[in-house]
Amino acid sequence: MQKWPPLLAGLLVHHAQGYLGFHTPGHKQGRGAWPEWRNLLGEQVFSLDLTELPGLDNLQEPQGIIKEAADAAAAYFGAEKSFFLVNGTTSGILAMLLASCSPGDYVFIPRYCHQAVVHGLILSGARPVYLQVRFHPELGLPGAVENSVLEKALLEADVQPRALFLIHPNYYGLVGDIQAQVDLAHSRGIVVLVDEAHGAHFCASSRFPTPSLQAGADMVAQGAHKVLGAFTQAAFLHCGRGFADLGRLRQALRIVQTSSPSYLLLASLDVARYQCSQEQEKWEKLAEFGLELRQKISQIPGLMAPGEELREVPGVVSFDPARLIVNVSELGVSGFEAAFWLQKERQILVEMADFQNVLLILSPPDLDYREKILAACRDLAMALKGSGKLENPLLELENIPLSPQVLTPREAFFAPREEVAVSSAEGRVAAEAVTPYPPGVPVIFPGEEITREALEYLTAWERAGGTWPGQERGTIQVVAD
Repeated sequence: MQKWPPLLAGLLVHHAQGYLGFHTPGHKQGRGAWPEWRNLLGEQVFSLDLTELPGLDNLQEPQGIIKEAADAAAAYFGAEKSFFLVNGTTSGILAMLLASCSPGDYVFIPRYCHQAVVHGLILSGARPVYLQVRFHPELGLPGAVENSVLEKALLEADVQPRALFLIHPNYYGLVGDIQAQVDLAHSRGIVVLVDEAHGAHFCASSRFPTPSLQAGADMVAQGAHKVLGAFTQAAFLHCGRGFADLGRLRQALRIVQTSSPSYLLLASLDVARYQCSQEQEKWEKLAEFGLELRQKISQIPGLMAPGEELREVPGVVSFDPARLIVNVSELGVSGFEAAFWLQKERQILVEMADFQNVLLILSPPDLDYREKILAACRDLAMALKGSGKLENPLLELENIPLSPQVLTPREAFFAPREEVAVSSAEGRVAAEAVTPYPPGVPVIFPGEEITREALEYLTAWERAGGTWPGQERGTIQVVAD
């Protein structure tokens, strides 16, 4: 008999009772759904799209099957306590900052962070101290926080920071010296929060970088849909052994999470954890697969898929072999052009592109597509090979100096604002984050003085084929004079 993960098992038991439900959701377990929609998705989807009913527990205060599933996740990922998220890793980031920081507390944050961190600063009222993250000029890749940068910031800080926020890994799968940085922060009494949105699979095999929980992080947010098999929007929030204020964390989660969670998303988290725990051999093969692809692709004239070269990126000590970066600059084209060609000519959609690279996320189902990936790369190189290496107009701009902070992100958010043309924004104080997406990393943070370098970067990014929210309207929201 099939043994189901606990949360899914509970939903199936409920469905088997044959109840006639007069409760939400309005499709009434499918009998009220648009027939064409029901036929397209199948009956079972609607029958399991349930709400908080007897025996199905409550995400806001789990005592039954949700708690059992979350406890199983904590045991597998090595957490003291785990929580299920249905509003994405973003909700975990917001909750971590709300639970650990009070208005006016200082938080050390890598300059290269997701915009959700900015939103967490706005909600919590914490004051950021940005840590510079340097790019590798030839590869065009952002690195990680360097130990020396963190040590210098701690030495020069006028006040004791409440928290250190780390990214592990970044969007490109690159990781810094998290063990040393966690140890350093803890020696100063600083809480360590980690955005591990792209690293939920690290515990699947020792072939992947060290999970941040294993390094001693206090709270970790993971996107279970990035590489694991959970549905989009499903994520985990884990607490390490040292985090004590669970009451405040639960309250923070009630603020940032819906009170009507999708049980399909919750069940997909339970299944993703279970599947990952059962497929260690596949994950080990995937790590080998990612390294092998790098070697094969790098033998194609005009392409390079960096492997050990990634350790030369500032601050990087390791990398995720399941993140396949293909640098196309030697072809004389941008990553944006290469991504478009792969989509149009080979029906392959990559995760993202930048000026020099395309990025593919690999997971166990991709083990069967070795030849298709290699053939597409060979065809790409043949079709787009130009007369020489494409010069990157962003090289001189990627290591943008830290901008002067005039207001906190929260102060900037609530200040009177106006829209000004991008061309006339220099010297004004930003009232919004300006964020090329993906990867969702702000170039301008709210509360900062908008510098010429930042505007030049946005202009170069646009000319290279990139976009950002607000680009089409040609304006930036600034604090009114």
